[in-house]
Amino acid sequence: MTVSKQKFPELSVIIPSRNRCDVLEKTLLALEEQQCAADLFQVIIIDDNSSDNTFNLVNDFIRRGNINLQYFKAEGKSAGNARNLGLTQSIGDIILFLDADTIPDKDVISKHLQFHRHFNRPVCVLGDVKMASELANKSQARLWDTKLYSGRHKTLKLNWWQYRTANSSLKWSVVNSAGGFNNDLVAAEDTELAYRLYKLGLEFYYINEIVVTHYHPMDLNEFVEKGVLYGKAVGYWYHKEPELRRQLAQRYGVYAPELPVLKRMKYFLRTLVVNRYTVPYIMTYASLIRRFWFPASDVLYKCVFRFHTRLAFRTFKKRQKMNKISFEV
Repeated sequence: MTVSKQKFPELSVIIPSRNRCDVLEKTLLALEEQQCAADLFQVIIIDDNSSDNTFNLVNDFIRRGNINLQYFKAEGKSAGNARNLGLTQSIGDIILFLDADTIPDKDVISKHLQFHRHFNRPVCVLGDVKMASELANKSQARLWDTKLYSGRHKTLKLNWWQYRTANSSLKWSVVNSAGGFNNDLVAAEDTELAYRLYKLGLEFYYINEIVVTHYHPMDLNEFVEKGVLYGKAVGYWYHKEPELRRQLAQRYGVYAPELPVLKRMKYFLRTLVVNRYTVPYIMTYASLIRRFWFPASDVLYKCVFRFHTRLAFRTFKKRQKMNKISFEV
């Protein structure tokens, strides 16, 4: 990696990490191997209250001095809260969001910068997120949720609700104008931010040649818990943005009176098939067929995920209506 004469980094990479020391090492090694000048970017690690060896790992990389790397400690509240801390410490004009478990190809930083220069106006650039091939096995439960687009277009304008943070970049001034991430959301904080960015007029573009590899093993129980977090977050968001209730219901599979009649009928039919009595059997069957009929198993896993999202959403709304909790989740 060469060193240019640029005084300040043009881009800041923000990476929140909680107990992902093993894969964070792969991500940092990949950042050391970027095919661009080392002083074009800084890397900010936000240790979100880890209990593993994250602190020592990052400090080893800092001592090596191959990249401009900084370490900060967060309180473990949420990924959005950790990213907000990273935003306060960044000095690059462009912000690139990675996760501890998204390992960038060697040209990721240079291509994010290239496309921002190409557009020559504030936009949000989203690259591709590929699932690590070694995780395509019967124990992995989240293959379906990483692919943003599977068509043939190399560049595609997206809707705001297709945004996700991993492998996305935008100007610091834009995300700052939007107020950063919502600290109260423990899930879907990226989509909620995208809505506020959209209201500011920001456009979102998918570029398929900017590639990171997602390495996050997740079994079915962990996957179900993720569905619960989404249900709580959507419950919060449902109250906060009434104009989005119909869209939230359609996107996350929850019920809202604002849904059209056919969608409401489909929702009730779905609850007749996928409910607390049938879900244990669906989970068992999906696990059994996963070794030889992966696509069908993945569809069933998604049904279970959505069931727990709906259940958590209903529970959250009911408890709030009884004035037993605030809208913080």
